Parts: sequence; structure tokens; C-alpha cells
Amino acid sequence: MTKDRKPSWILLPLGLLAGLAVVVYFSLVVFRPDRPVATIVPGSSSGPAFVVQIIRPRLGLPLGGIVPPRLFGLEEHLGFDSSSAGASIGSVGPECLELSADGWDLVLALDADGRVTSETQVVFEFMFEERLRKVRCRPGEPVVGTLSTAALPNSNELSGNFDIELARCEDADAGTPIGWPPQPLVLHGSFDRLPLDSGAVPT
Repeated sequence: MTKDRKPSWILLPLGLLAGLAVVVYFSLVVFRPDRPVATIVPGSSSGPAFVVQIIRPRLGLPLGGIVPPRLFGLEEHLGFDSSSAGASIGSVGPECLELSADGWDLVLALDADGRVTSETQVVFEFMFEERLRKVRCRPGEPVVGTLSTAALPNSNELSGNFDIELARCEDADAGTPIGWPPQPLVLHGSFDRLPLDSGAVPT
């Protein structure tokens, strides 16, 4: 007696569903359009170095990020580093850390205990609703995130890293909320051998 076999017209849809499941799994679990960049190890740089990245939530990406953002004319990665055009270091001290590059301006505002405050902000240019905007994003209240710093031995240089949620974004020119992102962004970065301001005490 031969066993019953499923008709080929049933197997085809099952195969398509299995293939679709693999694609969805890869897109949502394996493929990360905003994979965090590697953290700079303190003391590993020959001179001042930094890297700053904004990690967008999947709901803040077209189609939930299951396809590369570049297909929609968006940046694959949002951020800048010490090799970017116009990269510069501003104030570096116990109450403030300023980093910038062409089209980017980051200010980490700190309290007396070295914790990030809600005055922290990052301003950058971003394609939103089919036009380039200058966007300002800040943490919510209370601030969610961490900042770790370390003074290098026998130097007046500071190293560290940070991960801070940015819950509020607005048009930097108009000062009005833009209704994006639907979930907080993550401001991710690290720095090494940044020269402290004159008179600043290493923390």
C-alpha cells in the first residue's frame, strides 16, 4: 500500500511561507541597519579620537528596517567621528563635552556628579518627510542612559563612552516637535584622549 502524498499545489505555498519566514527572521533578527559601532578602548588611540552614532529604532525606519534605508534615500548609518569632514573638539570638562563635524553638533551636559542631564542635545541634518531638515534631539526626563569616563594616568586627557536615549526631537530652526521617532533614539559613542580644558580636574 502506498502512502498518501500531499498534492504539489499544497507543497508550493508551504515552501513559499517557509522562505518568507527565513527572510523575515533575517531582516528582524540578523540584519541590523543601525548596528552599534565598536567602542574605542581607552588609551588605544595615538591622539584625540571619537565616534558618535545615532541608533534608530526599527519603528523609526521605513518598513521596520527590513530593507536597507538607502533604498529610501536615507543614510545607512547616522553619525560622525574624528575623521569626518569638519570634525572638531570643543569644551571637555566636568560639566560639558562638545564634539562636532560638518552637519553635526553634540553637547553632553553633565551635573555635579558627572551624570548626563536633560540639557544634552545633538543637532544634525536628516532626511525627513522627503526633505532635508536640521533636527535637534534631547533626552527625556528623567534621563535614561549611561556615561562612563576615565582619566588616563599621568595625562590631562579624558576617555569614555556613552549610551543615552533621545526621547524628544524637534525642528532645530522652528523649535517645533516633528513627531519622530515613535520610540527613543539611542545616542551611542565613545572617545579617547580628549584634552581637558585648561584648569579642568580629571574625573
